[in-house]
Amino acid sequence: MILGTTERFKSVPSWVFVPTEHVFADRTQPWNYPVSSGMLMNKKENQVDFISIKMGDVNSTVTAGLQGSSTRTSGSMNMEIMDKAVEAGEIHKVEFKSSDFNNISGYQFTVKFDASAISFEGVEAGALKTTEGNFGLSRVSNGIITTSWNSSKGESYSADQVLFTLVFRANKGVQIGQAISINSEVTAAEAYDATLETKAVRLNVRTDRGVVETGVFELNQNEPNPFNKQTTVTFNLPNASPATLTMYDVTGKVLRVYEIEGLKGLNTKVINKSELNGNGVIYYQLDAANFTATKRMIVIE
Repeated sequence: MILGTTERFKSVPSWVFVPTEHVFADRTQPWNYPVSSGMLMNKKENQVDFISIKMGDVNSTVTAGLQGSSTRTSGSMNMEIMDKAVEAGEIHKVEFKSSDFNNISGYQFTVKFDASAISFEGVEAGALKTTEGNFGLSRVSNGIITTSWNSSKGESYSADQVLFTLVFRANKGVQIGQAISINSEVTAAEAYDATLETKAVRLNVRTDRGVVETGVFELNQNEPNPFNKQTTVTFNLPNASPATLTMYDVTGKVLRVYEIEGLKGLNTKVINKSELNGNGVIYYQLDAANFTATKRMIVIE
């Protein structure tokens, strides 16, 4: 589920609904609950108080009903790759290193690459001894690789050690540093130290001019969600450019279009319920330069 290769647990439902009045015989072993609880919501003639439990939500950050979570970060862990001009047909190994991989017990993130320019060929283990099981490869045709790694203790590696390697074939002449980025499109970009403090994950590119952070295009989940008065949509742009935020309902009907003068980095747009003239699930799509991304929000009474 972290890697985005499946949307539900194999052995249990993603959500469990337990009647509020149910008393567990042993609260340390809460595995037995009324099996009919998940059906009670469909009986409109009944009014039932229940508690919904998101299975696997170990730190209570999942947003009910939708993808995404809200996490506070403390500092960052910077991954680093070397920029290189690659010719069409050339096989190139992109080595991922880090200058501040100190006392890290785990990380996860999404690698976004330009699928028109480079094609994924495979992964190679490094100091972290990762295998293909640490990578989600079901979306490589769309230029997306997810990854997750964890350890039972905090681990540290020097800046010159290769953590893992992704292998690509160039479809045309391309600068590797411009074709690869890290974001949270599928798997949230987070790292965790030995005390389980959460850190942001960023990708830097080493060039002849020094180390620069890659431009990231990312549309974030609106907060709060669901909402009944006002919500905020944030997004990142790799460069300043005009952006269009389009709101539409489940039938595809356009409810509102916002034209935004996007800034490089973080941008914020406040959305009022009164501007949408709609309830329930609403999709919002961001278009800027050559990028596009879509997420959904819920508007309630």
